[in-house]
Amino acid sequence: STLLPSEWQTRSGTQQGAAEGISGTPLSADNSQYTVIQKYSSRLDTFVDYCDRYTRKDRVSAMLRSAMLAANEALASAMDANPELEGMGTTLLAIVVAEQSLHRVSVGDSPLYLYREGALTQINEDHSMMPLLIEQVKNGELNEQDISSHPDRNVLRAAMTGEELELVDCPLEAIPLLPGDIVIVASDGIQTLDEAAIKMRLDRHKNLSAEGITKKLLKAVVTEANPKQDNTSINVIRIPLPDDEDCQEDDEELKSKTRLIRRGSSPAVL
Repeated sequence: STLLPSEWQTRSGTQQGAAEGISGTPLSADNSQYTVIQKYSSRLDTFVDYCDRYTRKDRVSAMLRSAMLAANEALASAMDANPELEGMGTTLLAIVVAEQSLHRVSVGDSPLYLYREGALTQINEDHSMMPLLIEQVKNGELNEQDISSHPDRNVLRAAMTGEELELVDCPLEAIPLLPGDIVIVASDGIQTLDEAAIKMRLDRHKNLSAEGITKKLLKAVVTEANPKQDNTSINVIRIPLPDDEDCQEDDEELKSKTRLIRRGSSPAVL
């Protein structure tokens, strides 16, 4: 389930995020899944609240890291008070776009992509086992064809669980954004499409609005008809070109759009 609001505004600029709950947690018989998730996700509001209260344009990365730690501490307190939450967790990916620069904090495997001048790059760290498996292939310890069926390929090495965070991607330096850049904040459900497939859609549809790009990406995910398709949340920010009248916006109000698909349902605008 996607637990964070997809977009919110603070004095530091436009912010977007994705937080996807980790599945497989047993629930007690006297608690509905909805009630448990609501108790859990309300603690993630701590992240947004912290950003709202302590935002500073000159310390955005520090704000994101502190907000992440505050949310993780709130999760720990919630689990102490509610035993039925024990063992639950979530990924976290949040960005701030301010003054044409991108700041991020990332824990888990939710991907952050930058598409620039025909090249697609995942710019945040992947805290699943996948990078380690790829390294094993490079070292000749694993056959490349075995990665797609490896039982550990989706295992997380880091997540927000209320415990100490061993892996956090929150660089001090922001990434300057250029006219024509497309930023994608997503849950890992988008990776039903490989990077070549995502790039192909962006090559073809890069001149659409953020909403149009998002629709095309979600349509491509749905078309794959993966029987094990995970929930997929896609947030798109498109930096306008100087002659792009349809997407001309103030710096603080860049064109962006979020859409979400859940298992067993059609795409819905958030």
